[in-house]
Amino acid sequence: MRNLRNAALLALAAALTLAACSPSASSSSPPSMSTSGGGATGARTGCLDAWPAAGSTSTTGPIPVLVNSDLAPGEARLILGLVDGAGFPLGDPGWKIDAALYDLGADGCAPFATSLAMPFAWSIEKVRGFFIGTTTIPAATRELGLLLTGKNAAGAAVRVSFAAAVAAAPMALRPGDAAPTIATPIAAADPHGAAGISTDPTPLARLYGSSAAELLAAKRPFMIVFASPAFCVSQACGPTLKVVKAAAVKHSSVVIIHVEPYVMAWDGQRPLPVMKSGHLQPNPIAEAWRLPVEPWIFTVGADGAILRSYEGVVSLDELNAALKELEALGG
Repeated sequence: MRNLRNAALLALAAALTLAACSPSASSSSPPSMSTSGGGATGARTGCLDAWPAAGSTSTTGPIPVLVNSDLAPGEARLILGLVDGAGFPLGDPGWKIDAALYDLGADGCAPFATSLAMPFAWSIEKVRGFFIGTTTIPAATRELGLLLTGKNAAGAAVRVSFAAAVAAAPMALRPGDAAPTIATPIAAADPHGAAGISTDPTPLARLYGSSAAELLAAKRPFMIVFASPAFCVSQACGPTLKVVKAAAVKHSSVVIIHVEPYVMAWDGQRPLPVMKSGHLQPNPIAEAWRLPVEPWIFTVGADGAILRSYEGVVSLDELNAALKELEALGG
């Protein structure tokens, strides 16, 4: 199981090598612009000179870092970071960014999605955040073109054009897939209680009272959160779990489960990861749920099918909407 920081840093390393130029055209179609890094990869159709080569970008200043670990056709949450030329993160809730999306193998001139809102959410409050938008990527897409337009918090125009590879099939479970029936730990069954199954320094007791296997058998909707606050390399797990606990207070009837995704052993004081060749090991639960990274959140309906899937950063608005949906289903 890879982690979110590895994915982000690899993208960032590539992004910082890019040459920038200033485009000047309407947001309904990509502008003609100079590029760095050679020609397009794969079979592109239409407006070829308008799109930077794979691994390149065209921008008014911000450099894009698409940190999705599992970009594939179907429903997708695009998780976009913006950095400056020195690699420092840009963005805050004052930025207003929209995206137009193109299947570069089908038509690089006409977008399949326009004016996709990309609201900003902090991953670490006041330190780093991402622009997140939900779309549906056409089945045959293998290269996604993104044209970002909008304004920063100071009102200056932002315009970024770049391409991202799309896998033929996803790794992680998607909405509509059956949730795995594997049991998850509960505090009552551990001699150390919640402290024995969670690295959260201030665990919320109700997140450790139910097993996913029992909920599935009882046909009860629930939310499951995979995060390791103490050992998450991305540093996003603690903040994500904090947002989950804040949302849980407003939705007390919904069952929420927190699961550590790594193999752990009690060291006499707390659970510590069991390393293998210097690396964290995904536990059988994380493997059953096919996690490429953590943190990751799923919601599951009464029929046992996954309803929503949230990779990495998730906003309070997204969580509240997902929990309201579960409430309506009797969660």
